[in-house]
Amino acid sequence: MCFPNKKRVVVATLLGLLAGIVCYFGGLSAGVSYTTEMMLSTILDRTLIGFVIGISAIEMNYLLHGALIGALITWPISVYGGMYGFNILMAFGIAYGILIEFITTNLLKLPAKATEKKKK
Repeated sequence: MCFPNKKRVVVATLLGLLAGIVCYFGGLSAGVSYTTEMMLSTILDRTLIGFVIGISAIEMNYLLHGALIGALITWPISVYGGMYGFNILMAFGIAYGILIEFITTNLLKLPAKATEKKKK
């Protein structure tokens, strides 16, 4: 059975959390009036992007991988948050996915490689 690199999962999830906080404060500075639900969904959406990037071992170009996961995870929040612009929310989801994947894979040297669990 294959398992993701635990360090990669933790790092990517924490980067997602950081991206969520940055996204939230960026929205505030742009004049977005957040409800509690909107704030939580923004932060949790970006955190989920990081987590899914961390656990995924899909074999493809890492930047495409980040963009794809960013788009898939952000799709629901983009539809719900359409009053703030579907396109801008989706663009930031894709951008954060690429950024999380780039930092995790290139800068921190934690590529997406599943490890085999040894049988006893």
